[in-house]
Amino acid sequence: MALLHFFFASMKQAQWFSHTLRGWFLKNGRTLPWRNNPTPYQVWVSEIMLQQTQVVTVIPYYERWIQVFPDVKSLAGAAIEDVLKLWAGLGYYRRARYLHEGAKVIVEQYCGEFPHEIRELRKIPGIGAYTAGAIASFAFKQDVPAIDGNAERVLSRFFGILGDIRGTERRVLESIASEVASFGHCSDVNQAIMDLGASLCGKSAQCAQCPLADKCYAFEHQMTESLPAPKVRIEKTDEFRVALRLISPFGKTLLAKRSKDALLGGLWEFPMVTLSRGRGKEHRDNALDLLRESRDARWRAWCHEKNLCLKEWHNTEKYISHTFTHIQMRVDLDEGLCNNEPAILPNGDYEDFRWVEYDEIGTKYPISTLMKKIMRMSVLGES
Repeated sequence: MALLHFFFASMKQAQWFSHTLRGWFLKNGRTLPWRNNPTPYQVWVSEIMLQQTQVVTVIPYYERWIQVFPDVKSLAGAAIEDVLKLWAGLGYYRRARYLHEGAKVIVEQYCGEFPHEIRELRKIPGIGAYTAGAIASFAFKQDVPAIDGNAERVLSRFFGILGDIRGTERRVLESIASEVASFGHCSDVNQAIMDLGASLCGKSAQCAQCPLADKCYAFEHQMTESLPAPKVRIEKTDEFRVALRLISPFGKTLLAKRSKDALLGGLWEFPMVTLSRGRGKEHRDNALDLLRESRDARWRAWCHEKNLCLKEWHNTEKYISHTFTHIQMRVDLDEGLCNNEPAILPNGDYEDFRWVEYDEIGTKYPISTLMKKIMRMSVLGES
């Protein structure tokens, strides 16, 4: 009997949550370019772009993307170089590759139409549980949950989920989200949860203005700062690299294309070597000792292997730091002049090498934000 009472109390709370939040959203929801009568393609593109990236950053990228690739067929037929070039600066380039690969799957296996079923949507490269739920909810108006980071925060605080929502309590979170979805209007409710999590129920909660405060577990128990329970942080790996800008007697620069499955796959950069990879202070100190040693012998050996006649070489004494999700990277820059422009065979992390004009870098040849930083260190300029 007690269990039955708890079940009905939970359902009533979920219904109040859904109704109240939808009412708030209809008055206060954000106006975003992908929200006005969205197609499955528009939802998909926007949600992939929004992964690990703020809305204000995504909007101009999304608008340019839709102009160039207005539908899934135009994206599927594009060259990956053009896709990466349009994505350049947005970071996490694997997302762009997933969009391109996914578009091909949709065209080839689903005749250019997005499947309606979540099970089928998840077969498309790069579409996980959240993105599938977002497409089904926003584009197909299905009453299914879409649980992103904002939803995790809002649901765990309101319903008082005290454990690890990414581990032991994940099923509880998903069950509650499904319960909320069962009351309908899920397109509005899911977007309402996202907007609330991005504003009033952010990391620093603004409970005084929140429409859910009256029945919120975290607000009642003064636990907004401790919910959701923090995830265990993974210590970043330190990686030390050296990049080499080589210039031919004809003024061209050697570029290397990252292999598809490597970090920043498909993008171009000055050739790099990784000196050290590891964690902890002792590793960092040892790596810095390596960086201080003469690099002349190493680069001359590398150039000899590539049939490059190295005329002169120097250390710019400049470096940059760049942060990835699980990597803290330092890249030092060396520069050299060559007497020739030999063809260089692919190897290791690189699937192609080309001698290019400097002004083609970043235009004809897509590059990462990391590469843009490295280029700003160049002493030789555009010559």
